[in-house]
Amino acid sequence: MGKKYRRGNHGDRNSGASSSRRSALAVVPSAPPKVSPERVRLVVMLLTVGGFVAIAADCWMSWEGFRTMPIDWWIAAALTAIVAISQLGSGVIQAMGGAPFKGVGGSVSGDGAWGLTLRALYGLDIFSNFSGVGGAEQFSFRTLWADPGGTLGLLVWHLVLAVLLAFGDEILFRIRDRVAIGSQANQQLAKLRQIQLDAHNVTLRYYRQRAMQQAQAAGEKMSVNFDFLEGSDET
Repeated sequence: MGKKYRRGNHGDRNSGASSSRRSALAVVPSAPPKVSPERVRLVVMLLTVGGFVAIAADCWMSWEGFRTMPIDWWIAAALTAIVAISQLGSGVIQAMGGAPFKGVGGSVSGDGAWGLTLRALYGLDIFSNFSGVGGAEQFSFRTLWADPGGTLGLLVWHLVLAVLLAFGDEILFRIRDRVAIGSQANQQLAKLRQIQLDAHNVTLRYYRQRAMQQAQAAGEKMSVNFDFLEGSDET
């Protein structure tokens, strides 16, 4: 008995190949990205530079404020470094969705002590910035008695500056992280869009070559006559 061979279903094979092509084409999006990648990279770079500048400004103001206190310079430098580094770590914990005042002390009582310590560091940073911008020098009971409105206005203004310096780096870095992470899908969309445009340009280039070749072949087959020269001298 001879072997029986089952004839393959070429229609299913062709349909499978066409469906694969459709799936491959479906991966490439047709919509352009919402924001240009160049703008995203520029904003991320500016936010990164601005965040480090804000850290430097905060450290400088804290240093200037600690220098006005009756403490040695190395204590002022150590306090400035502790405040700046602890705020950076606290900002990262908050950006990741955690609570910097809890879960660090190891126990309930430890978290309570840790929370008070971290809040004291934030308060110390604001107070040192307040002293650094000159708020402590301009405030006195004599000036408050002589001009209460103006003195309180200056007090609030210097306090606002101190708070902005204390939290400015955290604000900039948090915005920077959201832009950098949130733009990843936009960046991939821009790359896929560029692939589409490059492929389309290649198609048009070869299409032009074929069109010129066919136009040349058609021109060679066309009959040539000079009827248009007849009657050229007629008025």
